Amino acid sequence: MGRVARQAGEGRLTETLWHEGPLAGIAREPGRPVLWSVRPDSEAAAGALARSPHDARDLADFAAAPDAGYRLLRRRLTRALLAHLAEVAPESILFGRRGDGAPSVLAPAGWHVSVAGRAGHALIGLADRPIGVDAEPLDAAPPLWDMLTPAEAARIEGLAPSDRPRAWLRAWTAKEAHAKRWRFARHADPASIDTAFLAGNRLSASSAEGTSLVILREANGRIEAAAL
Repeated sequence: MGRVARQAGEGRLTETLWHEGPLAGIAREPGRPVLWSVRPDSEAAAGALARSPHDARDLADFAAAPDAGYRLLRRRLTRALLAHLAEVAPESILFGRRGDGAPSVLAPAGWHVSVAGRAGHALIGLADRPIGVDAEPLDAAPPLWDMLTPAEAARIEGLAPSDRPRAWLRAWTAKEAHAKRWRFARHADPASIDTAFLAGNRLSASSAEGTSLVILREANGRIEAAAL
């Protein structure tokens, strides 16, 4: 079932839909970012893949990539989601790559995409504005301490020892999503990105490139983040 989280950011209402399940359950609402959390081996994915072929450009794009088969599945799932939201034929969708290597939507115009995940799971974000997404297992070991800013380290050190790993992982996921949103994920220095916890499931993330509102969700053993 889709889940809607309404959060205020930068003086406007940011309404984000987190969805699990078949694409038919996603209502089309212009201006609302959509995050589809899906397992490629699920029934929901199978239905989408049946309507979303790959083409020669997709094969060429991933020919030399590690885990090429899984990356191709994610491309097809992304195409299916975009076809549903934009109400276009999957065959008419054209993807490219930005200068940082991340995927971009060439057609139809006006869409921004970000994809994250591992072999057993994918998180796909589509919006009418730049977006970055990331997903990490809740049982993942926290990254190295020197990847925190001084303010983050002080904040996390002030927590109970049992709460520190989760807080660090939440900050790390927000950093990754922010770097993707601002197109510098390939050369990002995590210690140059400062995060601050806001109300509820929100964080802010800031770096020399700009500032993001990051919305987090914890579900099915993962932390998922969307930077807007």
